Amino acid sequence: MNASLNGKLGHPNAWRADLGVYFRYIVMGWLVVILLAAIQLDFLYEAPFRPRFLIIPSLVGMVAGFFIARQRILSDEVRAKNMTFASLVEMAEEAAYLQNLDRSYRYISSAITDMTGYDVKTFYQTPNLFADLVYEEDFPKWLSYEKSVAAGRTPDAIEVRLTTKHKGLIWVRHVTRPIFDGKKIIGYSSTNAEITDQVNQATAMKELALKDPLTGLPNRRHLSSEADRLLKKGSDFCLVMMDLDRFKTINDSLGHSVGDLMLKKVRDRLELIAPYGSLISRFGGDEFVVILPEVADEKKVEGLIESFLSAVERPMKLNGLNLHVSASFGWVFAPEDGRDVETLIRYADAAMHMAKQKQGVSCLRYAGHVDDHHQRLLLLENRLRKAVEERRIKPFYQPLFCARSGQLMGVECLARWHDEELGWVSPDEFIPLAETANLIGKLGDSILEHAIIVAQALHQNCDQKDVYFSVNASPYQLSEIGFVDNMKALLERHQLPPRLLKIEVTESLFIGGNLQAINVLTELRNLGVGVALDDFGTGYSAFAVLKEGCIDMLKVDKSFVQNIAENDQEKALMTEIIQMAHIMNLQVVAEGVETEEQKAVLVGAECDILQGYLLAKPMSEADFCPYMNCNGLKEERD
Repeated sequence: MNASLNGKLGHPNAWRADLGVYFRYIVMGWLVVILLAAIQLDFLYEAPFRPRFLIIPSLVGMVAGFFIARQRILSDEVRAKNMTFASLVEMAEEAAYLQNLDRSYRYISSAITDMTGYDVKTFYQTPNLFADLVYEEDFPKWLSYEKSVAAGRTPDAIEVRLTTKHKGLIWVRHVTRPIFDGKKIIGYSSTNAEITDQVNQATAMKELALKDPLTGLPNRRHLSSEADRLLKKGSDFCLVMMDLDRFKTINDSLGHSVGDLMLKKVRDRLELIAPYGSLISRFGGDEFVVILPEVADEKKVEGLIESFLSAVERPMKLNGLNLHVSASFGWVFAPEDGRDVETLIRYADAAMHMAKQKQGVSCLRYAGHVDDHHQRLLLLENRLRKAVEERRIKPFYQPLFCARSGQLMGVECLARWHDEELGWVSPDEFIPLAETANLIGKLGDSILEHAIIVAQALHQNCDQKDVYFSVNASPYQLSEIGFVDNMKALLERHQLPPRLLKIEVTESLFIGGNLQAINVLTELRNLGVGVALDDFGTGYSAFAVLKEGCIDMLKVDKSFVQNIAENDQEKALMTEIIQMAHIMNLQVVAEGVETEEQKAVLVGAECDILQGYLLAKPMSEADFCPYMNCNGLKEERD
């Protein structure tokens, strides 16, 4: 590389290089002209040499040398700039090109080959090649952009897809700028950077922000966005909210992994039934929301919900376990029931929770009065916390009698709550709330200790010393570490014989053969505490658990008792249950006995113990003392 060109590329002594070029070419021009002039003079005139004849030729040679040097320096500057430009462009990852006004290529960087799969020569031969590579759906945007540039404007970069030779579709950030000579456009410069990875990552992040990571369904944000879009569009639609019943028990008993599998199975079943165009979303926890567009007929909605419920209630085989679950539904019409997303969801949620509380009701449509439900829930929770802390929820006592002799056998302790502001609050309302508010453990422990104290006082002060007290225990209590040790400590502190205490559990505790629950109940029985399986037949039909030896009493739900006097099939079913229990050495308690006819059938079927309003209603401690004819009990409690 010569000195002049080296200087144009940034040499610190560039001015010296230019001076050398001028000197060299001026001297060369002077010598050439002098030599030619001398030869010419000698040839023409053959006269002696005289220096004065060379003055004018010398000046002409020097001037010529100066202009030749100047042209050479300018040429080197252009070459240096071109080399610098090409070097910088080739080093960049972006594919760049320069175009003339007719869009023919003036320069193309080699990066165009890596980006498109076509070599530089092909682009020179096909001036419209880049435009031809723009994906069909993006071409109108690209064409509009190029026309804007041709008009002398400098719009922001655009993102378009190219159909490449070796990569398929790729995303490119495309920038074109006009090249001006004064105010005249003389060409165009373009740069193109591949952004496929960035676009894919942004798309994935967007999908992640709008999808539930467990089920892959649209999440709450996506649901709200879609519902808002339909509302703004003026479309009619139905919003259905679904909540799984007893799902918390499955999570607590079998672990979240099984609960997660169940949620995925529910998703699959909903997707099979939901009409085309519906949006199924996981709203949170075990709640799902379905948007049914263009549905405004109540019977059609109720039919779909029945299908959803039937699908959910089918047994699910998860991790080798046969599990059952049910669901409650609440639904609203938009925009009839609400003109914003928050209102629609709030109303559907209120209707769903009211359906959950009503016996035998699986779904409800929003009605004006259910909107008060959430306000009541908030009030209830606040009052419930205070009631649990201050032990204002007291046990009521319902006696149990021997079916044949009528002798008092035991007493079931039932939690009852009378609030100064709310009045009597049903256990069906405050027990589920205590579970969701994580108060059930403290409440259960309070009722348990209260019952043990009363049982000990009864045992010490009354003639009927062998009457047992039965207390319900939630799966949450039984899953607590140290439950058996705490039970033992309470019995020892209050000096109550363990045989006078029974713990009642529900079938849901044994979902999937819960080994932890079986072990806890076995420890209780080894301690001498009895265990009763409550509400038998309403949950998971856990016949297998009866063989584990951790149950000594079966309490048959009142739904099996209601019609046994009039229905031969139900009478036969009840008889079969009693016989099966006796084969397993289990005592049988029939709940909900309300008529003499029911009592007669149960006695004839050899049922062991009866419980119900016919025999005795639940009573407060103040009424229970006189009933037991035990003044010492009242004095002890006072």
